[in-house]
This record gives sequence, structure tokens and C-alpha cells, in this order.
Amino acid sequence: MKRNITLLLLFSMLLTASCGGSDTPGNDTTTAGTTDTTTAAQEFVYEFNGDFGGEEFNILNAGDVYSMHAEINREEATGDPLDDAMYERCRYLEEKLNIVIVEETKHVDEELANYAMKIVLAGEDTYDTMYIPARDLYKFTSEGYLYNLLEVDGFNFDGEWWLQSYNDVNSIGGELYAAAGYSQLMVVDSLWSLFFNEDMMEELKLEKPYDLVREGKWTIDKLGEYLKAGARLNGDSTYTWNDNGSCIYGMSGSSVLRFLAASDERIIESQNGKLVVTSGDEKFYGVLDKLVSTLGMGIGDGRQFNGVSGKSDDEVGNYVNIFETQRALFLTAEISKTARMRDKEFNFGVVPFPKYDENQESYYSLPFYGTPCFTIPVTNSDPEKTAVIGDALTYLSWRDVLPIFREVTLEQKGLRNDDSIEMLNIIIESSVPDLVYTYNIGSTMRTAVESKLTEGDSSVASIYASYESEMKTAIDKVNG
Repeated sequence: MKRNITLLLLFSMLLTASCGGSDTPGNDTTTAGTTDTTTAAQEFVYEFNGDFGGEEFNILNAGDVYSMHAEINREEATGDPLDDAMYERCRYLEEKLNIVIVEETKHVDEELANYAMKIVLAGEDTYDTMYIPARDLYKFTSEGYLYNLLEVDGFNFDGEWWLQSYNDVNSIGGELYAAAGYSQLMVVDSLWSLFFNEDMMEELKLEKPYDLVREGKWTIDKLGEYLKAGARLNGDSTYTWNDNGSCIYGMSGSSVLRFLAASDERIIESQNGKLVVTSGDEKFYGVLDKLVSTLGMGIGDGRQFNGVSGKSDDEVGNYVNIFETQRALFLTAEISKTARMRDKEFNFGVVPFPKYDENQESYYSLPFYGTPCFTIPVTNSDPEKTAVIGDALTYLSWRDVLPIFREVTLEQKGLRNDDSIEMLNIIIESSVPDLVYTYNIGSTMRTAVESKLTEGDSSVASIYASYESEMKTAIDKVNG
């Protein structure tokens, strides 16, 4: 199963990509696309190795939630392109490997992790794989409840069907306990991005930021220029929220920590296979200062408004509703929110969160806290079988489901222009895990820092200092 697709093979066997994965599931010689389905693709033969005698392949997973696609198995075709692609993928895999796919779902917030923990502690070999949410992963890894996937034969993590930008960062000291791949679409749906109102930008005679992103010039400072231009009282006397008001905010949504991560300041990071604390230096405090001043936090000048506390997405005053009713130029939200905007009359686009400055090499995109990844619990008596099936499932998802999800669900039904589709590629390919959640190191400190920043105060050195020793002790324990 393990093989590398070499650079020579990639360039010598280029074919035109199929828009929507037109290869039928019965054809093992597949046109395997990249995450950018508009580019040329590589044809190769994927080997489906194994006959598992009709055994069940049991999956514990999150259910569809928050407009995100999480579930893997569709029990019947519905006529919806995505549902049908998911259905056909699972039936084909069942036929190729002689298995029966059985999926059980739980709510991604607490229910899923709590139930998974109960099964493991009971020593029950119930599930072949569990998709554990990112913020709950440490509960399992700290107690040795998951297999190290890098030591289980059957995976092909070099394949494009696994999200390498995410998994490389998630591998610490030769250990990878949870892998992100395209079998579970929340890994894309949950990525945070910046939505913006194109019509408003045209009215304000602002250049749409697509070219800035392409040129590597999409920075916090540039965003700040847009926020100042976009915020206006519009006849109101104050930016205090009024259901019947008309003021326009520069940006709706509270994502200070995502801006911090996008600025390449992620509190803890993986370096040379080890966890290290990367916050607390001069740049860290410089980023915080810039975020406070640029986003206008604590000032109340309309550059950033977090929405009314306690409001659901559909309620007036919720941060998403504020953008949808055209009372904000920008919105911080997950990619899945495109599904809510299909019927909106205004034009919108998406871009990644900005860099700190132009010297920063890459953009960085974070998924939301609950993004589940593929794991194998130690109660599984045959992890190699799970690896073979899991890799094949992820491959078929990339081949047959991801193109439909990208090109129909997200692009045709959601995104409205080629520029935004190009930006989506950048967002996906720059995805990295939030290791603070993954290892539960620095989360309390980060929450305290966020609270201070929201008040418009970036003087958080004392807060950081009070947690620094605790964070380093926890990291030493992980690094062994």
C-alpha cells in the first residue's frame, strides 16, 4: 500500500482533470485530482488490497452540524449530487474489499468524545475507527488510548487524499494519533476564512483583495485600511447595536485568536518533531499590538463588532446575520457558511485571513475547534485492517466525493466567482491544526489573552508570564 507518487510521475503522466470526478467507481485506473480540481491531474492505479469476508467496518463519527458535512455513509441515493457521490463511494468500497460499512454518529460538542471515551475505558472492540474532535484529542493521547498511525501498516500518508499540511504539523516525535483526510468533509467545511461584500466594495471604490492575496500582500495593515473605509454610522448616532439601526461595521465576528494564528503566532508549534513554545517574544507582543489597533477592539468605532451575545445564526444581531443583512463589510466564518448565502442578492467573496506582514512566507488557516480526524482506538484488535480500509475510503473520497463537494456544493451552489474558488484552494492548502487544542497546552492562557485584547488592551505580558512555566512543563511531558 505504501508508495510515493514521484515528481517525475506527476509531470510525465499529466491528464486533463475531470470536473466532478467522471471516472466511474468500477474503474480502478483513476484520474486522481489535486485539491485544485481545475488543474491537470495524475493517473495511476490504486490497489485495493484485501478481502475481509463481509465483516463490518464500524465508524464512530460526528453528525452533520453547523451547516457542515461530517457524516460519511449515506444509506441511499437521494438525487442530490453530493449525497449520491457519498453513497456510491461507500457501496463501491464495500464491494472492492468485501466489507459492510456501519456508521454511528454523535454530536461533535462533548457527546462524541464522551461516548468514545466510555467505549475505550470499557475495553470494547466496538469501532474500527473513531473521528475524535480536535479539542478532545488530548484526553485520548495523554492516556495512550490511540494507536500511533505512523506505526500501522496500510496507510499512504504521502497520497494527496490526506491533508499533508495538517498532518505534518500534527506529527510530534514520530507520532501521529489523528490524521486529517478527505473521508470526512468537515476538514474543509470548518476552515475559517474572511467573507466580504463585493457590492459594498464597489460602492466604496475599494479594490477587491484577491490580487493582494496572490501577490503575498494581504496583511493585517491592508485589512485595517478596508475596515476603516467600510465602517460608517450611516445616520445612526452610535455603533451600539440596534435591530432597526443602519450603521455599517467594518467586520462582524470575533476571531482574534484566528488572526493571531494566521499571523504565524500559534502559541505552541511543532519544530523538528518536538513541541515548542513560540509565544512570548517580541514579535508575539507586536502582533497583539497590531491586532488591537487595526481591528479597533475596545474602541467602538465600528471596525469590528462581535455580534450580540447569545444570538443564534438566524437571529437578528448574530454576527452571521449582520453580514447577511449587509451591515458589515467583512465576516469571519467557516467555509460552510457559503451554504447559507446561496439566496442572498448581494455578491460576496472569500479570502484567507491576512498575514502579519509581507515578510511572512505563507497564509495559515485554522479549522474550528471540533474538526474530527481519523483515529484508531487501542481497543481495535486489527489496526492493520482499519488502515487498509481507512486509506481506501479516504482515497475514494478524494477521487469521487471531493470534486463534487468542491465543484457543486461549495463552488456552484456557494461561491460565486473564479477568484473565490482560487482563494478556497489557498485556504485548504494552508490548513494547520490548532495544537493548543490538540494538546490542551496554553488554552487557559490564550483565553485570558483574548479577553484582554477584546477590551482593547494588548498589555498581556503578565498574563503570559503567569502561565509560561506551566506550559513548558506540559510540553516537556509530551516530548518525553
